[in-house]
Amino acid sequence: MTRRARVLAAVAVVALAAASAALALAPGLFRAAKPKLPLPPPGEAVKAAAADIEALEFPSGRGEGEAAELVDVGEMDAAEFRRRLEAFPGKCVRLWMPGERHWLLVGRREAALPLAAALERFAADAGLGSLVGAFASYAGSREEVMPAFEEKLEGKVVPQWFVTREVPRFDWIDFAGIDDDIADETRAEIRSRQVVRRLVLEGNIAAAKAGDEKTLDDAVDCWRRAALRNSADPILVDRLERLARNGDTFYRLGKVQQAMKCYETLIAVHPNDDAARAGFAACLRRLGKDDLAAKVLESGRRHSWETQGEK
Repeated sequence: MTRRARVLAAVAVVALAAASAALALAPGLFRAAKPKLPLPPPGEAVKAAAADIEALEFPSGRGEGEAAELVDVGEMDAAEFRRRLEAFPGKCVRLWMPGERHWLLVGRREAALPLAAALERFAADAGLGSLVGAFASYAGSREEVMPAFEEKLEGKVVPQWFVTREVPRFDWIDFAGIDDDIADETRAEIRSRQVVRRLVLEGNIAAAKAGDEKTLDDAVDCWRRAALRNSADPILVDRLERLARNGDTFYRLGKVQQAMKCYETLIAVHPNDDAARAGFAACLRRLGKDDLAAKVLESGRRHSWETQGEK
């Protein structure tokens, strides 16, 4: 080797050593530069619920100075959401929660909502869901939810910060032109949907704290009881849709045990969920338990027949 070649080789060794030392001193350098993945968009249940709420709030369409916005609070803390809430236009601002992460802010010129006009809108539009069902997502007026910010709220925004134990007032609903018996029935149904929503959130809280099987069982029990009373609750549907997606993803990645837990939860909440049973059976077959997989599918068919016979 010539003298020039020996010098170049020595320089290369020194450069390589320096680069290795730099990496050792800053192991998180390249990890920090990794782009953050975008949060998933709202699911179909959330979008449908938001459309129903807008039709309820604006049966004749939005007027001047009125607004509605579906806000993704997934990465917001209390301070950021408070600024968003305070700055939202409208004399009367109401907060609705069609999803765990996607909340609807509505700004109106006046608080009173004529229910008769909303009933006509829902009757005329076959694409809308249940008018009464939309009330499940109501959290409160801006004035009603603002006291929550007086507490020490840490971490990302969650629904339970703003959903009180007591069902909010619905004195802004104008029942003029509605028969008394229909008005009374509507009030009772609205309250029932609100009670179910609190049960769903109780399950979500238990799931977030789940450090053992019992706590997770408590969450599943809440969701199961909620599903029996209002299986169309948007936050419940949103949670179950995510469980189904997670189960399918775990299965494709070969993480069979995690997938089975997702499918098992779905079956516990909705015993007639054929897709969840099929997923659970597929996991069992992958584990070599073909006989047990067949029994799972058979028990699902038997349960479906029994429940149909009860109707």
